Amino acid sequence: MASITLKSSLIKGLMAGMASAIMNSALFYAFKNLGAINDIVQIQGSSLGVMQVIFSSIVFSLIAGFVYFIISLFAREAFRTFQRLAWILLIASFMNPFLFIPDIPVGFAISLNIMHIVVAAAVIYIMKKHIPFLH
Repeated sequence: MASITLKSSLIKGLMAGMASAIMNSALFYAFKNLGAINDIVQIQGSSLGVMQVIFSSIVFSLIAGFVYFIISLFAREAFRTFQRLAWILLIASFMNPFLFIPDIPVGFAISLNIMHIVVAAAVIYIMKKHIPFLH
């Protein structure tokens, strides 16, 4: 297997971020139309918008790419270690809406958690893929 470079990890992170941003944008509008996401709940002083969803999807995927690179420097089985860490962080992220957004309705929190799953799945899938132009 080719060595993992910072460039390839960040490009894969960006690819995962773009894919998850597209999927999460569609989910955002679907959940908003269903009434699960509303403008009443305030997150850091404003209601949740699609731009925040896109930004979060891309930024956290890029961070994941960087973390994958760092893990690859120290771990013999980098992907396996990264995947385990990703699953742990995904499970921990399920509590974020309930802990950090006061009075959040359950449907809103579940909607956010589904978006967390999309980002984690995209990152794990793309980090594992061999993409020829990156190696």
